[in-house]
Amino acid sequence: MHSKKGGGGQKYKPVYFVGAGPGDPELLTIKARRLLDEAHVIVYTGSLVPKTLLHGCRARLFNSAGMHLDQVMEILIKGYRQGLKVVRLHTGDPSLYSAIAEQISLLEKEFIPYQVVPGITSGLAACASLGVELTIPEKVQTVIISRISGRTPVPEKESLEKLSKIQGSLILYLSISHIEKVTKQLSKGYPLDTPVAVVEKASWPEEKIVLGTISNIAQKVKKTGIKKTAVIIVGEALLGIDNPKSTCSRLYCKEFSHGYRKGNTQDTKLIKAFSASPSAKTDLTLIVYLGSKGHILAEQISQKLNGPSRLIRYSELKEDQSLQKMWEQISAIIFVCACQIAVRTIAPFIKDKYTDPAVVAVDESGKNVVCLLSGHLGGGNKLAKNVADILKARPVITTQSDIMELAPIDLWTKAHNLLPTDSRKLKHVQALLRNGDTIKVFIQDHVILKALPEGLVRTKSEDCADIVIGPFIPGPNSNSLHLATRNLCLGTGCHKGLAPDRLFEKMKNFLEKHSIPELSIEKVCTIDKKAKEPAIVELAKYLEATLLTFSSEELNNVTGPETSKVVLDSVGAKAVAEPAAMLCCRDGKLIVKKEKFDCCTFSIAATRVEITDRY
Repeated sequence: MHSKKGGGGQKYKPVYFVGAGPGDPELLTIKARRLLDEAHVIVYTGSLVPKTLLHGCRARLFNSAGMHLDQVMEILIKGYRQGLKVVRLHTGDPSLYSAIAEQISLLEKEFIPYQVVPGITSGLAACASLGVELTIPEKVQTVIISRISGRTPVPEKESLEKLSKIQGSLILYLSISHIEKVTKQLSKGYPLDTPVAVVEKASWPEEKIVLGTISNIAQKVKKTGIKKTAVIIVGEALLGIDNPKSTCSRLYCKEFSHGYRKGNTQDTKLIKAFSASPSAKTDLTLIVYLGSKGHILAEQISQKLNGPSRLIRYSELKEDQSLQKMWEQISAIIFVCACQIAVRTIAPFIKDKYTDPAVVAVDESGKNVVCLLSGHLGGGNKLAKNVADILKARPVITTQSDIMELAPIDLWTKAHNLLPTDSRKLKHVQALLRNGDTIKVFIQDHVILKALPEGLVRTKSEDCADIVIGPFIPGPNSNSLHLATRNLCLGTGCHKGLAPDRLFEKMKNFLEKHSIPELSIEKVCTIDKKAKEPAIVELAKYLEATLLTFSSEELNNVTGPETSKVVLDSVGAKAVAEPAAMLCCRDGKLIVKKEKFDCCTFSIAATRVEITDRY
């Protein structure tokens, strides 16, 4: 609360500028509610403040929606001089886009005291509805509140194009009617796949939420008909809506060590590259061309290429550094120029085959299509063949496995959602295959082998295998490449209010005892009464696993698990960990029975995984 003293003596009460909040009457502050109930005069912003906020008020009500400033001030000043309690009710928080500065200035000229009572702004109410945090450790630590320039201009130094280059969490007010202009300016700094949320009438009963990205949110908003009373939220922090992996704090990050656990240094880049979860890249293919002949070929490719594409002249690409901005977002690049030019252009940005986009070069005569980068995992070889078909050209593929007509182990691994835990061993196995060696594969329990690609054969000995496939860590005598299957369900229950790191500590001990890597946990399951238990929620996020819950009735209908009267009295279920795991794996079986710790229980069930020669 801010106050400013003026004249008038003790009998005169200040004019109160009160934040009405986003619309939900229960989101008014206690002080705001009291002032409204005690007020004699209320001037409110009728176009945005719901009438439900004013129910029961004894004050004379004035709707300022049709008033100009002088009319508003006349009511405020007159009420003050009559010794009445006057409230100027603004939507949201008075410090944002409320025009209180000009009203305060006029009150000060009349030596009239005032006080400002804050409220919850609609941007934060929208974040609450979305269930997101705007500040994600090591991702986003800056929040910007702004608007696009319209009838009220915005200083050039604060243009959205310039603000977008910070790539912080951005809350935009008074901008929804210019959504196309907004996305165009934001694309100058944010990646095209940056998530965007539009929330209309946040916290109101008729609240509406539209989710998308910078590339498609304008089209989605148009379909809904939203034209006003909406905020736009932009930034990587919104990934928490659909992708819990991005919301983990340092405390729960696998690579972060603290007093309760040692950091996990597994190759997380590989895990994400081979995971079946959707990629963070867009489907956009960038087509870069030189000269008029190149432009004609680029247009021809664009018209027949599957998926969205964008044409750009090579000179433009170099001038505004577009490639550097888009490298990690686009799925592919087609250069219509000499290979040497393409190679020099992409060289500064190349990282690894797991994250780089596919890169293909087409000579300006349209005779050869050469795959330059990410032939397998990035789809470069496939793209080169598609472009060659469009131009009736010759595809030039140089990856050894394709030349020798061998199975691409990396693609086969990804196709079956097998997670290699050591990239060096994966490369070693690929080298053996290229050299003509036979690759021996050991299949663990709960994995069904239908077929193997050519060059791979099954062995009954884990110790002599080149590849071990399954949910368990290979024995100490094995030096094989372990391809972890993500097919285990972790059933769990814990004490109310248990600290997450305590649950993590017990889980690690449990998994280590049974030689189970964290990678193999696909689901975490428990009773529905624990659906919002912080320790269990954070455990699922840490494991990048799906959290499933079941009612006590569902759990009690499962036959076989050991029962507990203590658990029954506490949550209404005879048992939690075992039946929850079994319900998650209806086609599988319990492989680790319930184990009790001082604060929690764990159990493991497994589903069956089929391996074929598909890639």
